[in-house]
Order: sequence, then C-alpha cells, then structure tokens
Amino acid sequence: MSWKNVFNTSNRENFGKFISGVGIFVNILLSCVKLTIGLVSGAISIVADAFNNISDAGTALIMLFGFKIAAKPADEEHPFGHGRAEYLAGLFMAAGMIFVGGELLYTSIEKIISPEDLKIDKITLFVLILSVFVKLFLGIFYKHAAKKINSAAIGAASLDSFTDCIATGVVIISAVIYLEFGINIDGCAGIFISAFIFRGGFTSLKEILNPLLGYKPDPELIAGIKNFVTQTPEILGVHDLIIHNYGANRIFVSMHVEMPATLKLLEAHEIIDRLERKLQSTFQISVTLHVDPVVIGDKAFDEHKDLAEKILVDIDSRLSLHDFRIVPYKSGRKLIFDVAVPWNFLMSDRELRKEFQRRLIKLHADDRAIIHLDHQYC
Repeated sequence: MSWKNVFNTSNRENFGKFISGVGIFVNILLSCVKLTIGLVSGAISIVADAFNNISDAGTALIMLFGFKIAAKPADEEHPFGHGRAEYLAGLFMAAGMIFVGGELLYTSIEKIISPEDLKIDKITLFVLILSVFVKLFLGIFYKHAAKKINSAAIGAASLDSFTDCIATGVVIISAVIYLEFGINIDGCAGIFISAFIFRGGFTSLKEILNPLLGYKPDPELIAGIKNFVTQTPEILGVHDLIIHNYGANRIFVSMHVEMPATLKLLEAHEIIDRLERKLQSTFQISVTLHVDPVVIGDKAFDEHKDLAEKILVDIDSRLSLHDFRIVPYKSGRKLIFDVAVPWNFLMSDRELRKEFQRRLIKLHADDRAIIHLDHQYC
C-alpha cells in the first residue's frame, strides 16, 4: 500500500486495518512470551506486563472495528457519516488502559503483602529487553501512522506503546535487583507500572474526549481558510466562522463573507459558488458561505460605522463589529450590527448592549442601536 491519496476514505480504512492488524499480531506474540516467562518465574510484574499486552491486542481489535465503522457512508440515521466511531474506539482503548492499571494495582498490593520467591535468569532478562525494543518500534510505527491519517485512536495506541516500554523497563530493573542483590521488589514494581498505565490511560482519555465534546479547531486550519477566502478580490472580510468535526475527512464549515453591496445577485452567487468549490478541493471540507452586503462610499454610513467601532474599542479593544447598516429612526438613525464577543469577556450581553447605548446617546442623543452578539466558535 502507498501513503498517496491517504485522505481517500477507502484507503484510510485499509491503512487502519493494516495498522490494527500489526498491533494485534505484535501484542499477542509479546503476551504469549511474557506470560510463559511470568508463570515459570512467578514474577507478578512480568505476568501483569503480559496481560497488559493482551489488553493492547484487544484495544487494537477495537481500533480495527472503529476504522471499519468509521468508513461506512452516511445514511438516513447518520447524515454526517460514522467518522466519530474512530473516536469511540479510542475511548474504549483509554478505558481499557485504566481498567488494566486498576487490576495491576490490586494484584501488586497483594504481592507486597504476601511476597513469593522468583525464578528469573538472564534469558528472561534478554527476552524482556527485546520486548522493549519491539514495543518501541510499534510505538514509533503508530505515531507515524497517526500523523499520516490524522487518527486520534492510533495516537492513543502510540502513547500506550511508549508507556509499555517504560513499564517493561521497570520490570527489567526489578529483575536485575532480584538477581544481583536478592531483593524482591516485584510488588512495588507492579504498583509503579500501574501508575504509568493509569497516566497513559487518562491522558488518552482526555485527548479522545476533546473531539467528542467539541473542541476548538486547529488554528492553522482556521487561518488557512480565512486567508484563502480573503484572497478573492470581491471578498472584503470574513466572520462567524464555524467548524464542525464529525471525524476524519468529515469537516463541515460555514462562515459569513462580506461583499460590496453594488454586486448583482447573480454575480455574487457565481463568485461564492466558485469559492465554495475551491475551498472544498483545497481543504477537504464541506463548506457553506453566507453573503453580507457592505455599503461602500456612503458618507453617512461610514461616519456612523466609525462611531460604532470607536465606542466598541473604548469599551474593550477586542470587540469588533460586522453586518453594519443604518436605517432612519425618528429624528435620528438606528444602528444595526453584530458584535464579535471574545472568550472570557467579563460583561454580560445585557450589560454590553446597555453600555454601548449609553455611550451612543451621550454622543448622538437621537440615535439608537440594535446589537446582535456573536460569541466566537473559532
């Protein structure tokens, strides 16, 4: 298989199956070898490490099913596709790591309370050291693959593999201490390993939950989309960008674009239609653009817009407006516009509207404002 056209759904499924298959094979092989050594030697830390590998094989199997389900096309019940199944696979993997860590902690405490003699030799050490290199290779393989196909599930598997390297390293240190000094720290080593497994499990859980709960999109993607759109001569500005992630290759984007009000409707539609197609092919996204007409060259319009912008900046320099327009209102004018509200803004929507109105009336007693507040998603 080639890494080319990796964003093609069918190719991505094949890569996922291949990567999962490698993980299943390697972990089953390691678990069989370690379980045999652990049962012969009586070392709970080695047995625990073997069961950890069995768990890893199980999570790789879950990952395999996750890729298979994620590749299914959209249907009536799931119009946005099944891409988030891959995140769910990663969630089960993280939960599996936490469960294994808990089981190992319990067994290790038992071994501290009731220690047993160990039967460890240099062959055992050699096999364990070899398994560290195998797991290290698997972790690097997973990490490379996760970047190539942008997979959170494989990223979690990569972290798990690197955690296993540390865990097996602790087992080796425990075995060396027993061979050289006759001191049995097997139970303590098991507790130490369980701590690493817990840490890896909760770290993976956090990374998987972010896309499931809905996290802020990649800043590079946001900047790339905005820069691409504003390169079109007729586009004066963009705002209200919203990005929804329904799994790899299933990103849905909507935004408002400002265009001169003098453009004819058919002309503006053709520009937007062409821009949507370019965005889709460049960024591999589904995109919808909404046109906001902007009045250019009207003195009264420019004066009132400048006034509104000045008031907003005086309230907070992070505030900005868009969709600005003015209409007659009694003996004055009514200013109608949207305000982009940044994160962690201290004033409530009501307080902001009230403060703007107070400052506007102080400068222009006959004017009023109708403000729609846009809280930012990107």
